[in-house]
Amino acid sequence: MNLLKSSIILFLIGMATSASAKLLQIIHTNDLHSYFEGSIDGRGGYSKIKTLVDQLRSDASSKNIKTLFLDAGDFGEGSTYYFSNRGVDSLRALDLLGVDVTVLGNHDFILGGNELSRQLQEAHFKANFLSANMYAKAVMGLNKKIKSHVDYDLDGMKIRIFGLTTPEIHYQYPLLPNGFIGPSHRKGIHLAEKANKDGVDFLIALTHIGIDKDTILASHSRTIDMVIGGHSHTRLEQPKMVENLNGELVPVFQTGAHGLAVGSMIIDVLGEGEYKLVDYRLYDIDQNLAEDTDMKSFVEEAYVNRERYFNRSWTEVIGFSEIQLTGTHEGKVKDPKSCWSKHIARLIRQTADADVSIQFDIFQGEQIPAGKIIFGHLVENLPHFRNWGDQGWSISRSKIRGFILKQVIKSLSSKTADFEATMDGLHVWDSQINKLVPFVTGTHTLEQALINGKPIENFKLYGLALPSEIPYAFGKISKAITNNILLHSEIVPNSHFWPLIEEYLAKNSPLKCLEN
Repeated sequence: MNLLKSSIILFLIGMATSASAKLLQIIHTNDLHSYFEGSIDGRGGYSKIKTLVDQLRSDASSKNIKTLFLDAGDFGEGSTYYFSNRGVDSLRALDLLGVDVTVLGNHDFILGGNELSRQLQEAHFKANFLSANMYAKAVMGLNKKIKSHVDYDLDGMKIRIFGLTTPEIHYQYPLLPNGFIGPSHRKGIHLAEKANKDGVDFLIALTHIGIDKDTILASHSRTIDMVIGGHSHTRLEQPKMVENLNGELVPVFQTGAHGLAVGSMIIDVLGEGEYKLVDYRLYDIDQNLAEDTDMKSFVEEAYVNRERYFNRSWTEVIGFSEIQLTGTHEGKVKDPKSCWSKHIARLIRQTADADVSIQFDIFQGEQIPAGKIIFGHLVENLPHFRNWGDQGWSISRSKIRGFILKQVIKSLSSKTADFEATMDGLHVWDSQINKLVPFVTGTHTLEQALINGKPIENFKLYGLALPSEIPYAFGKISKAITNNILLHSEIVPNSHFWPLIEEYLAKNSPLKCLEN
């Protein structure tokens, strides 16, 4: 919806509403992942978001309507702009956008709680930062930096916003052993009950737990008036209406990911848990929006800072490809088990000299079109790292018993598998052409799987290659996993992703699909 139409709606609201109404505009984003420049196709970008937000604020202010700008987390790691000033600029950008409140996402503590504390300190972060279910904050230097909730006064009406972070165990390992994320549902219900006792007139749950858990939270509450969420990268053109324990409908909002859209609503707070959703719009951040000059300058400076971090030209050509370097598109894995995923899985296996390798498609970053591949494309497509100075993730080599490997294959081949994965080193016998063909998770069955042309033996040890972050995370969550499942796990020397794949692209240009 364009800004002229927005102004007309606000004018009509102002004409139709009595002087006693308590109108509030709420602007919201989620899962920005430091996509300062937007996506590779030209959509999104913080300078365009800033233009829209400022215009919405100005239009509302002209009608004496106050504005709150809420962000539902994962503003940090995910794009290569996270490298600008070692994560500090991702926080500064939120303040420049005018965010009032944000919630902690799992990618925001990806380097640990102490590192997040440093970033907040150096950024002089002004926005309210929430997470009610993060524990041991004081140990990580976050006690005064991250709150459970924040209150606002709207002409005598008390508005409370509380924050919840995803408690999924596989995202918690960067915090361990210093801190952890507790259950979100139980904490959310407790906070809602407390808000009711505190005389809160309007209660917002600002969450980074995903649309499914948002739905459960809303349905199990009596006093949560609205849920603004993130984490699942779900684009909702209109709010999802969920019936709560009182039989009332609670709206759940989410905008997708990567700053491709911004949500904005006008609500009329009536008090005692009563309100009206006067208007809601999801604005696409497209090429037609002008760029805010101050934010544009900030992004240009961040570009230089990022290039300085890598100490090389971002646009240096490193190879050519006839296939897409697949990854996320609009925040979702678009083409799982692609030609590019197979290349990565093959490179991981060969580098580790292993029998089998697994590449999880969810770990790939932005999708890069076929054609000239520059250094920046490589890092954008594989943006993850463990410590500052690393050249991307590295590769690990472990031993795994055949019967455990079978369970892994069965799980990854299930139609209900949580993550799409590409495996290399597994084959099946194709009787129609009388030859071995690659095993494809989700297509072939466990019973068909062969290693070196032979069925998997239950008690035989097989070499398994993985991105090193997986056994590292398992080890921090439970040493029993690495001691009893991933045996003799070690990092392969000189196996960081970026130099390995840069060399691979140079040797195999133009890159094509693997034949077997």
